[in-house]
Amino acid sequence: MNHTETGTGTEPDAAHPPLIWPGEAEELCGKLAAAARGEAFLLHAGSGTPPGAVPRAEHIARQLTVLAQGTVVLSYALGVPVVPVAEIHAPPAEGRTGPARLPDVHRASAMTLNLVRAFGSEVRPEVSWAHELNRAFVANSPERARYEPLTGGIGSALSFLHACGGRPAVLPRPAVSRTALAGDSAPPPADVPGGDRWDPVGHMVWLHHSSAGADHVSAGAVARISNPVGVVVEAETTHDAVLALIDRLDPERSAGRLTFLTRFGADRVTDVLPELVQKVASTEADVVWACDPWHRNRRDPAGVLAEAGAFVALHRTLGTHAGGLHLPPQEGADGRPGALDLVFALATAVTGGRSHSPTTATPNAE
Repeated sequence: MNHTETGTGTEPDAAHPPLIWPGEAEELCGKLAAAARGEAFLLHAGSGTPPGAVPRAEHIARQLTVLAQGTVVLSYALGVPVVPVAEIHAPPAEGRTGPARLPDVHRASAMTLNLVRAFGSEVRPEVSWAHELNRAFVANSPERARYEPLTGGIGSALSFLHACGGRPAVLPRPAVSRTALAGDSAPPPADVPGGDRWDPVGHMVWLHHSSAGADHVSAGAVARISNPVGVVVEAETTHDAVLALIDRLDPERSAGRLTFLTRFGADRVTDVLPELVQKVASTEADVVWACDPWHRNRRDPAGVLAEAGAFVALHRTLGTHAGGLHLPPQEGADGRPGALDLVFALATAVTGGRSHSPTTATPNAE
């Protein structure tokens, strides 16, 4: 994509230099394109930082650990690579009220990327490390009998690899995502061939429902960058609004450019999703369909798992791809399933409790 408009006020400066290289965001585009084809699976983790709090190392580490654990389970169960993405949560700067601004996001992203990049090179965790954490989770879970065949299968696969003289693979390094801000403007052109423009703070940029209209200023700013873009779609979002966003944000129909994160609720997903998927397919846009079953089911614990299950089943029926899942920032409590509960429930549903490696069991297997 080539863009020619200039930024107007939130572009990086000497105090807020770019944190990511355009090639990193471009690599994420390629991975999401695979997810759109059903050849990978997006695992997006909500921020582990409590609302209104300043990000701390322990919050970010917990978020990255959950991503690592989920990556091991789902890559085994689905038989495809998992694409982990960590959401950046940026509270307003100290002494100020209102939404976060670029300096707040820049600080949160810098802290997150410091730890994310520590997952590279020599200190990058291995699959066996995350597997041991998963075994401990299952041992204390009320669903232990359902989940133990899955962890047993993963353990057998790791033992086989070790017996063959192989080294357990290291986990993929997560990308980071951020929410588009009301005052966003396009960053200055990056020094890359083609003059593409890239957001310098997050690999992926999200438009939430409050700014999802194609004519909204944030949508205009996001349209001028080449990063992957996520759009939150709720039950009240009209088909016309979604199609207008596709034309605004992905006029070239670039695979991996758009991810639609659905928040329909267990009571609406069956009614809303099929027609929307078909409408989007008619545009020939190669989008990633991901599910956030937490947002509309906060008071209905059973609804969380029900919406996720319906999301996968509907895509199987439609012949399309359930390409991703959003994990909640909090652990399970008061009977509500947490991030790992959903990961294991989805993986168990796909594998049927098998203890061997389900190399053909993708989310859309017939």
